[in-house]
Amino acid sequence: MEKKTSAYSGFHKLLIKERLKVLSDFCDLSYETIQIFEDLATLAPERLVAIGENPISNYELPLRLVNYFQINKKWLYVPIAVEEASVVAGACYASKVCGEVSAKVDKSKSYVVGQVQLIEVTDPEKAKNTILENKRYLLDKANEKHNFSRAYDLEVKEFNLPLGKTLVVNLFIDPGDAMGTAVASEMGEVIAPELTKLTGYLYNARIISNYSGRLTWAEVRIPLDRLARETKTDDNKTMRWSGEEVRDRILWLYQWAEEDPDRAVTHNKGIMNGVDGVALATGNDWRAVEIANARYAQRTGQYKPLSKWYSEGDFLVGELEMLIPCGIVGGEIKRFPKAEKIIKEVLKVRSADELAEIMAGIGLVQNYAALSMLATIGISKGHRPFR
Repeated sequence: MEKKTSAYSGFHKLLIKERLKVLSDFCDLSYETIQIFEDLATLAPERLVAIGENPISNYELPLRLVNYFQINKKWLYVPIAVEEASVVAGACYASKVCGEVSAKVDKSKSYVVGQVQLIEVTDPEKAKNTILENKRYLLDKANEKHNFSRAYDLEVKEFNLPLGKTLVVNLFIDPGDAMGTAVASEMGEVIAPELTKLTGYLYNARIISNYSGRLTWAEVRIPLDRLARETKTDDNKTMRWSGEEVRDRILWLYQWAEEDPDRAVTHNKGIMNGVDGVALATGNDWRAVEIANARYAQRTGQYKPLSKWYSEGDFLVGELEMLIPCGIVGGEIKRFPKAEKIIKEVLKVRSADELAEIMAGIGLVQNYAALSMLATIGISKGHRPFR
């Protein structure tokens, strides 16, 4: 039996219905799912009312597909919800050039954090010791009503504020296949009164820290002969770049971003173009992904690129490390029919970790697309066909 592949030449030239047919054949979509994708108004008035808050209409974004994408030995058509056509065109081109992406979630560094603040603390050392002595009790309390998420550790931090001393208890939680926002806040709300009983200090905020998520790594190894590029100028002259030239120009760009935070911000925006689009298409909180990585990029004290690029023999190697707070159950996902179908039938992910790997992989190939364009034909010329 021939292995299915998303390496479909001329996919962008098909009609919408033809593309949907290709996707349906590739993914074996159910009749119900095809109907949902064909329906441009799946958020009917009654569903909008159920979702709330104060809806007056839908706001549409194109749902586009990245083809040629291969990750961890699996071919995919990856749905991206984004207004800018060049993002998807770039991702398709880069997926073809980059070849297979390797990606993996680091389970030992993937968690959500629930925070509880204690205020007006006069003896922080005593309170800290009391909390840590009762760690097991507090973790058991946090886990009482949760079957699929688990608080497994906590730490206590002290801060001197203008108003006085405060303690912050960070609760580390394995959210399972959920993103974990609600779980982190709920667990914080459960242990907050217990902390007050134990220490005698008032609790204040009980909330998730958005500096958390699934620490995800992705890598591509691109042979130099695949990097070569050519284009026509406005006066119909041909411009060509060898694989070595493209590699060197990309390395100049990456090393600039390493030293200049102003450039690193734009470098990382190219990554987030892809990641955010997948987050939105799957019903995940793209804002949480953005803010987690804004902080993660500064973890060394200076804002840095999330990816790195280097030469190794006859290959250009790209590596990406980022936080991906995401889920495949709970939250808002079940409210949006297309998001549910994308997760279950198009991407066929069995865990939130697998979704995080796809998101990081798309981010890395999107990063290559932007760097390759900058290093050769330029962003303005690259975007021009889509205007």
